[in-house]
Amino acid sequence: MRFIYLFVISSLLFPSLVKAQKKSRHNIFHIGVNAVSVRSSNAPFIENSYLKPVINLGFGVDYSLNEKWHFQPEIRYNPRGFQAKFNATDSTFASNSLELHYLDFCPNFSYVFGNPRSTSTCLSVWGGPYVGLGIVGKNVFSGTTLNAARTRADSTFNYTAADFNNGLKRLDYGVNVGAGLQFERFTQIGISYSMGFNNISNSPFREFYNRSWGFYIRVLFDDMF
Repeated sequence: MRFIYLFVISSLLFPSLVKAQKKSRHNIFHIGVNAVSVRSSNAPFIENSYLKPVINLGFGVDYSLNEKWHFQPEIRYNPRGFQAKFNATDSTFASNSLELHYLDFCPNFSYVFGNPRSTSTCLSVWGGPYVGLGIVGKNVFSGTTLNAARTRADSTFNYTAADFNNGLKRLDYGVNVGAGLQFERFTQIGISYSMGFNNISNSPFREFYNRSWGFYIRVLFDDMF
C-alpha cells in the first residue's frame, strides 16, 4: 500500500518537472469501447462467460519530452467486470454479473515511430500502470428456476452477492498498453489491453482479476483550459 501512495505522489509531481523544462504540452480527451472480463478459475459460470461491452472516458495532459517520447498522465472513468449465463433448460437459466465502476489514475508513457513533423500519419505505442478506486460495484446473481409442481409459473430470482467493502475490494491496480495510428499529430486511433494484478474478491473461495480489450480514440488539444 505504501508503494501505491509513493507511486501516485511521484506521478503527480512528475508533470511539474517536465513543465519546468519548457516542453510543449497538449490536453487529451480519451474515449474507448472495451470488452471486459475477468481472469478467474473459480468464478461462478466462468466457462459460460462472454465479453461485456462498456465505454470508458478520460482526460489528461500530453507532455512532450522530445519528438519521440511523451508523458501522458490521465484520469479515466473505467467500467469493469464480467457477464456469464448458464442455460439449464429452454426456459430456465442462471447468470452472474460483476458490475464495477472505477476512477483510474493512469500515468502513461508514449513513443511515436517516425517523424510526426514530416509525415501526417505515424505509429504510436503507449503503456503504463494504473491505480483504480472503485466508485460503485456489485456482484449480482439472477435467473429463472423451474417450478417442479407445474402449478405456478417458473420463479425468478435476483440478489446482490457482494459489493464494495462487503466482499469486493475497492482498490484495483494493473497495467494498460495500447498501439495505434496518430494522424496530423492531434488524433490517435488504436487498440488497447488492460490487465489487473489485484484480486478484488475478499472471499477465499473466489478470485477476480480484471482485464479488458478495446478500441480507442484520443484527441490532443492545444492548451484550452
